[in-house]
Amino acid sequence: MATSPEAELYEFLRNQIAQRTKMAASDIQTDSVLVDLGLQSIDAVLMCGDVEDHFGVEMDPAAVFEHKTLDSFAQFILRKMNA
Repeated sequence: MATSPEAELYEFLRNQIAQRTKMAASDIQTDSVLVDLGLQSIDAVLMCGDVEDHFGVEMDPAAVFEHKTLDSFAQFILRKMNA
């Protein structure tokens, strides 16, 4: 069964954050505050590189910290994907 690009992105981001913070992906909610999850600057750089590779959109690592929640960050990426 095919998933929507939005669902794929949210799952991808949850897994990326979980990998970098040692949290369970299931504990990361759309309203989770990214800096409260323990993401560091290097995590933002690596995660944005993975987003670029996987979804084909250019990312500035600062965007991770410009968007407070997972949902806000994901919606930003979706807008870039649809541009």
